[in-house]
Order: sequence, then C-alpha cells, then structure tokens
Amino acid sequence: MYSRKLLKSNKNFNFKSNYIFKKYLNEVIDSHSNYRQTQFKPLPEKKPIRVSFLTALLLKNVNSEVFTYPEQISLRYNDFFKWIKPIEIYMSNCVHKKLDKNQILNELRKLEVFRTHISEEYFGLTLSNTESLKLIETLSILPWLGTYIVKNHISPLQIISKYGSKSQKMKYYPKIINGEMIPTVCVYEGDCGTNINNIQTFAIQDKENSWLLSGEKDYVVNGVDSNLFLVFAKNISPNIKMTGTDSFSLFLIERDFGNINCTNIYETIGRCEIPTCTINFNDTIVPNENIIGAPGDGFNILMEYLKPGHQNISAQAISILRNFINILIPDILQMRHYDRDLYQFDIVKKTLSEIIFSLYTMESMTYLTSGMIDEYEIIDADLEQILTETYCANKCLKCIQAGLQLVGAQSYMNNNSYLKAFHDAMALTTMDINNLDASTYAAGRIVQNIGHTMIDHVFKKKNVFQYPFYNMLDSLFERNSSKLNAEEYLHPSLAHAGRYMEDCIDRLKNSILILLERNGSKSLEQYIDLRRITEMLIEIYGAFANLSRSSRSYCIGAQHADLEKEVALKMTFVTHSKICEISKTIENGPTFNGDQCHISAMDILYEKRKYCMSHPLVKTF
Repeated sequence: MYSRKLLKSNKNFNFKSNYIFKKYLNEVIDSHSNYRQTQFKPLPEKKPIRVSFLTALLLKNVNSEVFTYPEQISLRYNDFFKWIKPIEIYMSNCVHKKLDKNQILNELRKLEVFRTHISEEYFGLTLSNTESLKLIETLSILPWLGTYIVKNHISPLQIISKYGSKSQKMKYYPKIINGEMIPTVCVYEGDCGTNINNIQTFAIQDKENSWLLSGEKDYVVNGVDSNLFLVFAKNISPNIKMTGTDSFSLFLIERDFGNINCTNIYETIGRCEIPTCTINFNDTIVPNENIIGAPGDGFNILMEYLKPGHQNISAQAISILRNFINILIPDILQMRHYDRDLYQFDIVKKTLSEIIFSLYTMESMTYLTSGMIDEYEIIDADLEQILTETYCANKCLKCIQAGLQLVGAQSYMNNNSYLKAFHDAMALTTMDINNLDASTYAAGRIVQNIGHTMIDHVFKKKNVFQYPFYNMLDSLFERNSSKLNAEEYLHPSLAHAGRYMEDCIDRLKNSILILLERNGSKSLEQYIDLRRITEMLIEIYGAFANLSRSSRSYCIGAQHADLEKEVALKMTFVTHSKICEISKTIENGPTFNGDQCHISAMDILYEKRKYCMSHPLVKTF
C-alpha cells in the first residue's frame, strides 16, 4: 500500500518512531476490512500575500479579484466530493434512525473522517478550509456530531499540529485515528471563566523530567468519554522563574496518568450526546515531554484558541437552519388557518422567504471567507471570520424563532424536532460564541484601522479654537471622494445594488468619524456604539458576499440564477435601510438615542438589586 511505501521511504522518521507508527497503522488497517486508503491530489498553489477583501472594500481599493467569488476548480475537487459522498449518504440515513453514538463514530472512522485535519505526513488527510467547512456541514445533520468533530477532533488537532513536537504527533496521531484516544481542550474554571489572573490549575515541577498537575477544569466538552486532555495551567518551577503571561503552559495529559476523575456531569441543551463535565486533577504526574511547545508558551496558544471567529460555528449553523427549513416547509404546506391554506398567506410567505434569504447569506459569507483564506498565501481574514460566525450563529437562532411562531403549538406538542433545532441554535450563541467579545474585537479593529486615516481631521475638529477656519469650511468639502466603482466588476443588472453598497460604506466611515470626534481614544470603551459598528460591518460584508456570489451565478448560468440575483438585490436594499437607521442612531448621540436612559435605569436597578418600578395598581394617595 502507498502508506507503507511512504513510511519506508520517509527518512524523517527515526527507527523507533517509525516502528510505533507502523504498529498503530497496521491496527487501523486490520480492524477495518473495508478500509479505503484515500489520497487527494495536492492543494493548489496559493497566490501571494494581499489585504483582506473587506479591508480592500472599506478602503475602496478593489479590483476584479476582490469581486470574484472563489471557484472550486482544482483537480482535487472531484477527489474530495467522491470521498465525501459516502459520508453524506450515511449521515442522511442516520437522521431518522436511533443509533448509538459509538456506532456512528465507528462507522465514520471506517469512512476516514478521523484522518482529516492530520497532515499527510502522518497518514492523515490535509483538508483546505473550504473542505473542512463542507465536512462539518455534512456531519452537522446530527448537530451533536458537528460539535463533536469540532471540539473533540478539529480544535485539539489544530493546536497539536501547530505547536506540538514531532514525537507527540507520532505518538498520538495514530491513536486518534483509530479511536484509541479522544482529545478535548480544558480551559474554563468555575465562575472565573478564562480570567488568567484567577486560574487555579497549577503544574509544579516535581522532578527534572516530570510535573505534578492539580486543579479542576469546568465545561469540558465530552470529558466523560475523552482520555486525552489539553490542559492550560499555571506552571511553577524552582529552576525557571516565570511571571505574568510567561507562567502558563499547555500540557497533554492522558487519563491513564492517574489521579484524574470526572464530576458535575451536565447534559447541555441541544447536545445531550456529548455532556460537559468537570475534570479534576489531583497531583497527576505529567512527563516533561508532554508539554506542548515550551514552558511558558501556554498564554499565546490560549489567546489564539479563544480568538473570536475560530470556533467553526458557521458550517454548523448552516446545517441546523437548512435541516429546520426542510422540516418546516412540508408542515406549513399541510396546515390550515381559518379554513385557508396557511402557506397562501402573504405574511407566511414573507417570513419563510426571509429565513431562506438569511440562509443564502450565511452560505455566501461562509464560503467567500473560506475561499479567500484558501486562495492566498498570507491574508488576515480574522475580521471576516468574526463577522461571519457572529452573523451565522445569531441569524440561525432568529430564523428558527420566527419559524416556530408560524408553526405555533405544533412545535412543542407533536414534533420535538422543532424544539431540538431551537436548542441546537441556542447552543451556538451561548456556549460557542460570546457576542460581546466578537462585537468589540471586530469594531475595535475597524475603528483603529480607519481611525489612522482620520487622525489629522479629528485633531482639528476637537481643537476648534486652534483651527477656526478649518472647522467653518470643513462642511463644504466632500470627505468620501474616492469611488468604489463596483459596477465595473459585477454583472450590469447588479450595478444599482453596487451603488447602494458604496453608500453603506460611506455611512459606516462617517459614523466612525462621528464617534472619534465625540469620544476620541475613548471610542473603544463605548461598547454600545462598537456593537452598532459591528452590525454595520456584518450587513456590509453580507451584502458584498451576496452580490459577488449572485453575479458569478448569473454570469455562468447557474440553476435559479435569476432568483439569486433578486435575492442579492433585495438583501442589499434591506442592508442599506438598516445602515441608514444605525448611522442615524449613532449621529443622535447617547442623550437622544436612549443610551443614557438605559445606563441610568440600570444604575438604579443595580443599586436596588431587583426590578424597582412601582406596580400600576399601587395607590399613591
């Protein structure tokens, strides 16, 4: 077999490591008689470094590449979809059957799902960002399985792949492939969450070649079944003095190391098959070779792991909402209301179409972002990833809520699939995404980037008496003089929508300018306004993704391209209306837009520690 030849010819492996790897490889092959050794063609060569699409759009520094929706045209395309087809068939057969979790996981191992996200050097299948999203989307037909593949496979493997040593990969990759090891990441601690100043898990150097780990980690996903823990801990060594962020390390801990137990097992809403729990470590002996990276590297790894936009939420949200729509539509077609078919009501059609248009936007943003990352060698797409995941998670939940209102009592009496979809969507917005972190990070990035182009203007506006003539004449000049010229890159039928999008960008910049003039450097502390900026960014990026995708579909004659064009036009006009409303709210300021009232009301309620308004039936005379 090819893998055996690869191992034999690979001179990078030492004899002992090679022997261990071949041993586990033989176990994998022998345990599955129908094992298929898949090999994809190499990933296509990436283009050179460039700025992200959204940054280019906001700076109006665009070209045909920016407005070209990513195409899957490599020779690898057919290989991947041939490989994933049996997985799609199997998952579709699982939907209406009650199968044991381990039975499903074992079947997926036969289909090589657990070879993904492991380098081909270690007998894995290296997937592109787009291929990974498609796999997650396929598995999320069972939402718990989508979470499982992210939390107990992709996330820990990404950390090991980037920061782990070669010996660690040689030791654990084969065990993960054959199911002997199930990894999970241990981060949170009680009410402290991820507050690094209160981390109570400590690793004390016991001997020169080992550490003693003590503490507990909460909200560990599938910690009951996991037996390989990636634990962030504060390390104390008599030989090395470490302080602050340099005192954190990441340890690879096997359950067999001993003194490890699982408590506080909770079946979380929407994820009953993979409960969370608390993992307790009591003087667990950890070999020195099980530190990922070097002692003191843990903080940087933790910050990267917790960064918004890297939680693989988008594909899960797309699958959950699509499955919900596929359940909802047949039921709506059978329902009656006041002796009329429910589906004939215009308000029902409007609600359903808005759900479908939202799913279209979710797909557009998700695969535009992944295609962008796959296409370029170095590109900072953090902002696009944050906006996409935030939109997908929140929009999925809102759409399901709207659908449940149409179904009414049937949603919780006759068909528990509806409430299950609601719980699955709610999990994405609570356990997997922090809207406050996402909003402040995204808006803060843009305020800083665009703010650099406005420094001189803001300084003069805040020093009126030093620059009186500038302030008197400033209103006579047009500040946003550069043009986007989107119509040059989109299909002519979308030119009008392109001009609407350009006006949205100008209004966003003007809103940022107003905030900087009003608050200066303290703008980054105005979280309500930062959330509004993030909402504007999400709307603009969604409109851009829709226009780019629909323009491509219309040009190549894709099925239902006319409908795609109409959806993109409609969503762009809706975006423009929302942007106008948000920008007006920012312009009105905290006194007139209600922000100050909200703050004052909560100051009183915080003081009283309860709802303090007088009941309308209370007699005051």
